[in-house]
Amino acid sequence: MLKQLFRAMVIGSQASAARQTLPYLTDSHLNDMGFSRDTFVEGIKARVSAELDAAEAANTFAATVNGNLLGAV
Repeated sequence: MLKQLFRAMVIGSQASAARQTLPYLTDSHLNDMGFSRDTFVEGIKARVSAELDAAEAANTFAATVNGNLLGAV
């Protein structure tokens, strides 16, 4: 539950920053980044969500191995 709350806060913060940045970007800057004015905020949210998913997947499947127990079984 705390991970979901943290995730929502991070995505919301990034979306807010993207909305505040949008008036300062020209259409050519947006085109260089692969966005339009209509898709910029949603694109940033999707990108941040994908980064959080990748970070969580990297941590989820990592298992610690105790070197002292190798070969004990």
